[in-house]
Amino acid sequence: MQISKEQLLNELTIDIKKRNKQNWKIYIPFVIAFTWAMLLFIAPMLEPPGTIYLGNNGKVSVPDNTPYIDEHIKNPLAHAVYISGDYMCHQHSNRSFFIMGNQMPYCARCTGIFLGLGIGFLIAALFKVRVGFGFYFLTIIPLGLDGFIQLLTPYESTNFMRILTGLFVGIYSAMLFIYVYEYDPHAHEPAPR
Repeated sequence: MQISKEQLLNELTIDIKKRNKQNWKIYIPFVIAFTWAMLLFIAPMLEPPGTIYLGNNGKVSVPDNTPYIDEHIKNPLAHAVYISGDYMCHQHSNRSFFIMGNQMPYCARCTGIFLGLGIGFLIAALFKVRVGFGFYFLTIIPLGLDGFIQLLTPYESTNFMRILTGLFVGIYSAMLFIYVYEYDPHAHEPAPR
């Protein structure tokens, strides 16, 4: 199957237009993502300064920091956020930001992804966005390269690069999600809402 230049260009672009009509339902993912992203920054502030340090031995999908979290994090909201981080993130301290001397519940890259989701859902709620799937996959490449080069070589990424690559993936993931949600295959563009 041969792809025309027009189809290729369509897959490698993003198109943003002002919405003619607002749909309040599209704001729901934004509110959820924004609230969650803010909880990542609030959780370290709910505990005494300098009391949360999770070390550098954590693994993704393994609750290996749970004993420390259970013992040291007393605020129920902060505890829940840190436990979720233990299941979804490695929580390495050298790859995380600190607030008030407390390590954040997710690494810099995961924090960037969650922030990006909030930003992307807001953009998609305010504007009618069409994201080409090829374009979306291009936004993932910097994150993948940064992670894999770090894994396979002596190169050590910075938290700035981690949060930046996470932001790109989060923003475009959210916009792609809304695009797919609104997609009308008969109109070949997002359906008006």
